[in-house]
Amino acid sequence: MADNLACLVILAGVPVDRWVGRTGLFALALVLALVLFSWLRRHRAMVRARAAAVRGWFVPALSLGAVAVFAKIADDVQDRETTGIDRAVSLRFHELDSPAMDASMRAFTFLGSFPVILVVVIVAALWCLRRGDKRGAALVAAVAAFEELLNLVLKEAFRRTRPSLFEEIATLHSYSFPSGHAMTAAAVYGAIAVLVARARPERAAVAFAVSGILSFSIGASRIYLGVHWLTDVLAGWSAGAFVLLVGVYLLARADARQSAGP
Repeated sequence: MADNLACLVILAGVPVDRWVGRTGLFALALVLALVLFSWLRRHRAMVRARAAAVRGWFVPALSLGAVAVFAKIADDVQDRETTGIDRAVSLRFHELDSPAMDASMRAFTFLGSFPVILVVVIVAALWCLRRGDKRGAALVAAVAAFEELLNLVLKEAFRRTRPSLFEEIATLHSYSFPSGHAMTAAAVYGAIAVLVARARPERAAVAFAVSGILSFSIGASRIYLGVHWLTDVLAGWSAGAFVLLVGVYLLARADARQSAGP
């Protein structure tokens, strides 16, 4: 027994590829891959069913994750644990100040303003109705409306004052947390990307990339213009993502019910 244990200890101290050989390891990996491939082919129906079940929980899980991120940011803001990083990021953004940056940041902020968002939502809804996609039109309209209402409620609940580190390029007198522009950008432009992907799957990657760039730039513009803290923007993105994901989930459920029939 002692001899056997000694042999095991010796083998454990020797790299596997020295006594099996690199060729042997490669062959073993190839055999395992072939076995796995064969098993997947024989049980592909079960694999597809499990994948569908996972996909069914994916969006709800992401929405809960967005809520968790928002809750963590809100808790830290309430406890004033984010003051240091908020100030540091705002001052660093202010160092980029220039006429060209002022103009570009104002332009991005304009894309997240209520008048522009209203026009974008109307155009997107009409586009969906023209295609006969009533549920898509309802999605973008409901997301925009609920996002606006939720933002008002959250601002009144937290009543965080806006930054006053330097003379703001844009001056506002409403509350700061969460950023309405960031929240709107994530929810509405994200919903439009979903609608584009729904109608033109081959353009989905471009639609989501444009949506992400717009959301990021609009949020960054609010920090640069001196009207929001970093955590206002992060919380806005999180809350906007939650609204979007709930809308997408409800849309998917409605599509599934229609596909199932009476």
